[in-house]
Amino acid sequence: MGFNNTITIISNKYEFIEQISAKLVLLRELDKVTSCRLREAVDFLKRTIPNTIILHCLKNDEDAINLVKTIKADEVLKNIPILFLCDFCNRETLIDAFDVGINDIIRTPVKDYELLIRVIWCIQRNELNINIETRNDFIRQIGVLDSKNEIYTQEYCDKYIECQLNHAAKFKEAACLMLVTPDLKFDPTEGVDEFLEVIKKSIRLNDSIAQKSDEEFYIYLPKTKLNGAYSVYERINSNLEKFGASASVVEISSQKLDEVRELLESALQKAKTESNSLIVASKAYLPSVSDDFDETSFKDAKIHKISPKSETTIVSADETDVRIFRQTYKHKCKIVLEPVFQKYETKIGLKFKDVSVNWATGLEKTTFTIAKDGIVASLKILKAQQCKIRIDSILANGGNIVDMDSQTMEFVELNFQNLSQIVDKLYEGFIDCKLKNSESN
Repeated sequence: MGFNNTITIISNKYEFIEQISAKLVLLRELDKVTSCRLREAVDFLKRTIPNTIILHCLKNDEDAINLVKTIKADEVLKNIPILFLCDFCNRETLIDAFDVGINDIIRTPVKDYELLIRVIWCIQRNELNINIETRNDFIRQIGVLDSKNEIYTQEYCDKYIECQLNHAAKFKEAACLMLVTPDLKFDPTEGVDEFLEVIKKSIRLNDSIAQKSDEEFYIYLPKTKLNGAYSVYERINSNLEKFGASASVVEISSQKLDEVRELLESALQKAKTESNSLIVASKAYLPSVSDDFDETSFKDAKIHKISPKSETTIVSADETDVRIFRQTYKHKCKIVLEPVFQKYETKIGLKFKDVSVNWATGLEKTTFTIAKDGIVASLKILKAQQCKIRIDSILANGGNIVDMDSQTMEFVELNFQNLSQIVDKLYEGFIDCKLKNSESN
């Protein structure tokens, strides 16, 4: 820790300040404890600039929550860690406190050792915040970080992305890299400031943005699988109003920058031709089975060559098509079908505790079923013909079919957004049927 540290206790109860101060005596003699009341806190903090704030909140005091907002909005005070000390506070107050920016919570009665541990952690967090702020100021000055938008600039974009790829490969960390741009509804004359603000609001704390070109931005998603990337993309689209976003994403393993950039650019070009589309960028290894097959090449695949042990073998068109379909379907299950089904299983499970949700993915048939009290909403995905699949949806109540639908689409068109829309329609039909049954009873 630093040479000396200041801990400020903010409370309207003098007895409480005395009690907490007495518990901090085990800190070093060099460390200093100060205190003030809530109404004078902002001016006091600006004069003293402590390393850690202990904020006492008694019985859901809204003034304590508002004080956190004020501190976090101040350019000088915003990085000081806040230890929120709850005295008869309910769950909603704790949630609000975290939402406005506190760093940790401790409840009364306070145990001596727990208070010291959490205060020391906050002091260490303060030192880390100062180091990060100093580093960011430096990279802003040399033009690595844009001082206005707080994103990595176009000039240093490739170097930053390459550094992140090397880091992920070195530590074998799961990560995704997304390339996103406004869709065709975007008016270039309005500029990309609104689009960029939405991206910044939609990403998570550890995600970062680098500008590739005037309208294209990389989003680096550390410790993230494709499911997490889809969630970030959905938030971006849901927060956009006048237009949407087109994007491509790749799961990082050990690829080089040039390879990743080529994959993302190629997939983004396809995504731009569709509305609000996210496409997983991957490389084709034909005809060997691989999770990294590029599904966009599926439609045009006919005759391909393989070279096992330096011998070239010609594979027939029919055999190649079967192999390609098997490997693309396996890939599609991983990046589209399973994430969508898991998403709705969780959504329905949170809303209805007694509704049965079952799903299975397989080469011959994929199913998704919602059932409760004789109401069954089911979906099946089948291979229709070369390069096409058929999706059958049936809603039944007490054994009687209420609604049914069947549609055929190109296999490459079965993406996260399209399947989500189909399952969402099925789910809405199930809810309507359930409500009608409740009303009739």
